[in-house]
Amino acid sequence: MTTVYLIRIRNFILFAMLQALVFSRIHLFGYATVYIYLLFLLKLPRHTSCNELLIWGFLLGLTVDMFGNTPGINAAAATVLAFTRNSVLENFIHKGNPDNLKPGVHTISWGGYMGYTIICMLIFNVVLYLLDLFSINYPLPLLISVASSTVLTMLFVVVTECFTRK
Repeated sequence: MTTVYLIRIRNFILFAMLQALVFSRIHLFGYATVYIYLLFLLKLPRHTSCNELLIWGFLLGLTVDMFGNTPGINAAAATVLAFTRNSVLENFIHKGNPDNLKPGVHTISWGGYMGYTIICMLIFNVVLYLLDLFSINYPLPLLISVASSTVLTMLFVVVTECFTRK
């Protein structure tokens, strides 16, 4: 059990540092940003409790906020994603799958995993950019930011999944 948490802490630090030091500095055309740190939340096992997901999501978002000098928007958006993750995941897996299933293309299939990931990324990006703009008076920049960040993050998710082992 402790090795599981040590691996999670290692992954937490790895994803938080990658996001803070590399991916947060990339803004394509001023709209698209890659949020690779969300893979940490998306890859947690199916049986992970909602309370544990909320803690991991909040701490991960808060860590990215501290390094990115943003006023808590990543923490809020990651917490919302952590809250909705299990219900989104249940729509893309079969009822007979084991409880310790780790979501991925090797366990769900490409279509199911991409659907699960796209919905989770859309939830995260909508919350993040609504909090960032704090207004719906500018719907076009909001839609462009949400769509472009979702597509760019999905591209990195696909590349990451191509290099992961079973």
